[in-house]
Amino acid sequence: MSRLLILIALLTANAYAAGAESMSNIHIAHCLQGCPTGTPVENEIIVRHLYAVSVNAETGFADWVSYRILPGSIGVASLLPREWQDDQLAQNGIQAADLDETGGALIQPNLGNQPESVYRISEFSVNAGDRGRLVPMTSFASTSYWSDLNLLSIMALMKSDLRLESWSRLDQAINELVAREGELTVIAGPVYGESSRNAGGASVPAAFFKVVANNRGELAAFLFAQNLPVHASHCDQFTDLANIESGAALRFFPAANDWPTGSLLERLGC
Repeated sequence: MSRLLILIALLTANAYAAGAESMSNIHIAHCLQGCPTGTPVENEIIVRHLYAVSVNAETGFADWVSYRILPGSIGVASLLPREWQDDQLAQNGIQAADLDETGGALIQPNLGNQPESVYRISEFSVNAGDRGRLVPMTSFASTSYWSDLNLLSIMALMKSDLRLESWSRLDQAINELVAREGELTVIAGPVYGESSRNAGGASVPAAFFKVVANNRGELAAFLFAQNLPVHASHCDQFTDLANIESGAALRFFPAANDWPTGSLLERLGC
């Protein structure tokens, strides 16, 4: 990891902790019209070569991740190694030591005397196949930094039926649109509901959102239920941006005025 990236991440995290007003003076290339706002000030903002991610200090998982896809970054990812690795910049994130690949358990670290420790538990069951990436390998397989996508800061507790089917089909449609028309920005993350926490208190998302936009303000927003059937079309998960902002308690494109200016839905195969 370069010293420049570490410096950027530290400066960004410090400014974010100082409040949203300070964040308005920091510009992150992975975010279009500003990074999402609304996450707790305790969150860590980590900037990597391929994405920016907001890691929740309570859950250890990402509240959002933002990334830009370029035509030259798309590639074939089938042969790329997919072994989870610690994100050394994440102080409160999930670590590889918390994963039990044999028993399917995920152990959340205890935060000691921090107030957030009430949200952490010792262990809960998560199938190894139900751990997905919020940033798709295929969108960056042709870059030199694809290994960043194995970092646990972008891991999501997403059921394999969703990850391998409807969610993946939208990723494919996005890549195809980028190849035809050029750069797109994507913001993705979890949505938690009243039933998202299991009996032990673990944070398991009820749904996941994905917002796709270009620099002209044309966009499409999708919300995928965690238990979505395998045959479900990604097009049927289309929703209003305001609906996702309400469910995720976030504001997207905070520096933009009068967005969206148009829709990308038809060009995403819908």
